[in-house]
Amino acid sequence: MLDKCCVEVGITVSGASSLAIPIQFYRRMEDNAVEEQLALVRDPSLKGRLFFGVVRRITKLEPLVRDRVRNPFVDRPEIMDQSILMPFTNGIVRLYGMIGPGGLSTEVSHVATPGSKVFLVRDGTVLNEYAGSGGGIHVGDHKYSNWSIRLDHSFVNYHMGVFGATGVGKSRLIRGLIGELRRVGYRAVVFDHSGVDYVPHMKEHAISSKQIRISPPTIASVIASKARLGWQSYGEYMEVATITYTMPEEPKRRGTLLEEPVPREVKWSKQGFIKHLVEKMREVGARDSSVEKAKLFIEYFVDDSFFDELNRRSLEPGDVVRRAASDGLAVIDLSADTDLTVKQAIIADIIEAAWDMVKRGTIEIPANLVFVIDEAQNYVPEDEWTICKDPIETTVREGRKWGLSLLLASQRIARDIKSSVRANLGTVFFSRLSAQADLKEIGAYLDIADISEGTLSQLGTREFFVAGLMNPLRKPLLLKVREVE
Repeated sequence: MLDKCCVEVGITVSGASSLAIPIQFYRRMEDNAVEEQLALVRDPSLKGRLFFGVVRRITKLEPLVRDRVRNPFVDRPEIMDQSILMPFTNGIVRLYGMIGPGGLSTEVSHVATPGSKVFLVRDGTVLNEYAGSGGGIHVGDHKYSNWSIRLDHSFVNYHMGVFGATGVGKSRLIRGLIGELRRVGYRAVVFDHSGVDYVPHMKEHAISSKQIRISPPTIASVIASKARLGWQSYGEYMEVATITYTMPEEPKRRGTLLEEPVPREVKWSKQGFIKHLVEKMREVGARDSSVEKAKLFIEYFVDDSFFDELNRRSLEPGDVVRRAASDGLAVIDLSADTDLTVKQAIIADIIEAAWDMVKRGTIEIPANLVFVIDEAQNYVPEDEWTICKDPIETTVREGRKWGLSLLLASQRIARDIKSSVRANLGTVFFSRLSAQADLKEIGAYLDIADISEGTLSQLGTREFFVAGLMNPLRKPLLLKVREVE
């Protein structure tokens, strides 16, 4: 088997453990010393079983010209005779498991004997005989061996994160994930922050955010945020005003009977709402100074256009969820709304509508519905409250039971995403990162197995590590994401 799929490149040296095996490359094979290649180690003492892992920590050494020893060649390199130098290349095989007649086991129960032969996997299809090639979702292959890695979609409900600097191909990876998840029965609501990453590729499923109606309690949050009125002091007044503004007129008494409530068409206007708010605040005994401040701040900070747009919104958040449930996909073009607070409100209402539907039983359980939130740093940041933060946190904590999942995408993780949310991301895809602290942050929640910043800096477009529950090995593998439309 090894002769057909692999190339022999070196031997193991002393110092092996059940976690890693030190190796030394043959001189003629030093050009093959590249990190993140899959490796197999054949130990003569283990019949029918091979160590399986990934090559890491490659270093070039030389016994005469050492880094901590002073010698004449440093000051007089012209006297150096290249023929007496004996450079060699070392590395380790970070163990991911063992391959045997029973397949691939992630448990390493032996320690490799020094002198065992090391092979790099050139044809990853051989691994399908041991790790399985059927089932799962396929978004890419191992970069060097072309092993078609199948991700376990049964762990989608433990939530996912995609992180990487601008230009690494996050949106292409996510489009591939969406396509594969739909193929196996999942539905998705995609919130396209900029309107350029997903909407052009999924036009038949696109919905302008300006079509989507915002619920009265959420409108109250938006107005308070735009008007810079503290929620603790003004939140109750705002909610009472927005809810009663949209309610039917009070029933009138005719003789001894009450007439039916008179439905009315809600017509939002800035001055009409301010007048209504002032009335309600005075009804509940608000101080005159509070009433005047609310009136002044709304007049100054909230544009008339915000209220005018409320009149043109006709699509209920629940309609968006139903469309995703029936068609498999709904893509919200959030770029139609320039105000970030409104974008946050739309996300909040759609997620809350989905929660309401699963709890009332109007959508099957599990719902197998994934909310894809692009540029997630705008919606669930670390140190700032947003309108949609509570629904997102509820989903990441409790959504698994109901089949509601999150896929968050951002350039950073350490400061962009709230800690209680990022700690619940069961699977993470990451490429070149914007800050060194991000890799350490990922390592706090997942086993990233010696991956270094230097390794990440060398990654090209569409090259991502996948780590976590959906990875069949539970340890990071380097994927080359396949092209998608």
